[in-house]
Amino acid sequence: MSLLAWMYDLARDQSPGVERLEDWLKRSAAAGYNALGLYLEHRFAYPSAPWAAADGALTPEDARVLARSARRAGVRLIPFLNTLGHMEGFIGSRGGTWLAEGPPDQPLLSLQMCPSRAECRDFARALVADALAAFDDEWVHLGGDETRQLGQCPACAQRVARIGPGGLYGEYYGDLCRWVLARGRRPCLWADMLLQHPDALACVPRETVLFDWQYDQGPAETTGRLRAQGFDVVCCPALHTFDSAWCFLGLTQQNADQHALEARECGAAGLCLTTWEFTGLSSFESILPLVMAVARRWRGAAWHDAIVAEGGAGYAAAAEILGREIPAAAAFLAPGTWRQLRRHLVFSQNPFRLWLAWRDEAPGDAGERVLSLCDAAERALPAGSPLHYPIELHRRAVGWVRDVQAADGHYARGESAACVAALERGAAQLERLRPFVEAAALGGGSRVDGARLDVLLRHVGEVVGRIRALEPAGGRWLPAFEWLVMDGYVPGEQPGWGVRVR
Repeated sequence: MSLLAWMYDLARDQSPGVERLEDWLKRSAAAGYNALGLYLEHRFAYPSAPWAAADGALTPEDARVLARSARRAGVRLIPFLNTLGHMEGFIGSRGGTWLAEGPPDQPLLSLQMCPSRAECRDFARALVADALAAFDDEWVHLGGDETRQLGQCPACAQRVARIGPGGLYGEYYGDLCRWVLARGRRPCLWADMLLQHPDALACVPRETVLFDWQYDQGPAETTGRLRAQGFDVVCCPALHTFDSAWCFLGLTQQNADQHALEARECGAAGLCLTTWEFTGLSSFESILPLVMAVARRWRGAAWHDAIVAEGGAGYAAAAEILGREIPAAAAFLAPGTWRQLRRHLVFSQNPFRLWLAWRDEAPGDAGERVLSLCDAAERALPAGSPLHYPIELHRRAVGWVRDVQAADGHYARGESAACVAALERGAAQLERLRPFVEAAALGGGSRVDGARLDVLLRHVGEVVGRIRALEPAGGRWLPAFEWLVMDGYVPGEQPGWGVRVR
């Protein structure tokens, strides 16, 4: 296999800067990678869409500097765009709502661009042209994954009725791939939609490289199908960070090993480790040694030796605890769940949802096990290790749920002052995450997580205000605590309609 790559998800609020990326290029080469993919979405300052570039976006000049550094390091630098699905960063920007595929009455809910309108196709070509001008690798990745809204707008619905969703997808990407080939570059696509709609394969030029991502199984069956159709295929495992509170280490190792074995058996063009979604109180720096360890593993090292080589013995010990023992300590955190801690705490924008989801487990023995393991992981680490951040996230999440559980008990007994005090202790638990959030932002991570933390704390303050505003009941009606803490709560609304509609 000629390609051993990893892909960095810039699109989730990341702003690493040129110097940090140059360091990663050198480190990638030392670990054994020969390519780095930069997954851009809206985090590249496209000259054709200046209205979409927020602070910290990678610029074309940054890309040119990095391309030169990559050549010196002996590492290819491949741009990964999106040109149909995952366009929400453009659609949600002022000046971009016109791109939306649907739904017609709520365009800001759309994740996808319309493939039928000429102005949308021109927009995609302009993005690709911007990337071709800034990056000099032969390959340019056009995205194409998870386009679940095919046929939603009236124009696309008419075409789907005639040629099906596969025909719609195939015609769109067949044209775009040929356009890239005409400019002397080689297009790449994610393979999931082509596997879902195999009739689309007939439209796609065989020079296109297909990236077959299989995060829960090996790629032998799917890559074999694509190879039989005449395509070069890159097999793509993942670090299991996107579905966890930190990283499911066992799933990651199994996925990487299975892909390496089956990619060789299938005659794949290479491997590309994908890394996703380092946002929502998450730290990319904390998993960087794992990224590099995968390359060492693919080059023949044992897993433990590879992780120690990249992170040190303390990191390896703490990673085992965070990635294996803590998920085994609580069913709520176990492999097979979907980033439960961060989804309920952060992405819901209401921290009380974590309490509702974890209140049966975190206050008891499972919570004690998690806290004890956090202490053990912390003891293994030197000061300043980025792994202290996910350790603290687990610790404060347990503490938050326990404080809210105490507040619920006080509320049930009519102890309003004690209820408020418990919630204020809980808010202090969350506030203790701020130094880690700020350090991650300074290190090139999410610049938005500080604002997300503010949203969580603001909601706690609102709930405290609601409790203080309630008159002593004296046997009269009061809202359930579960209603009181939710979005949509309206004072005096006994059935909780505002909560229910959300």
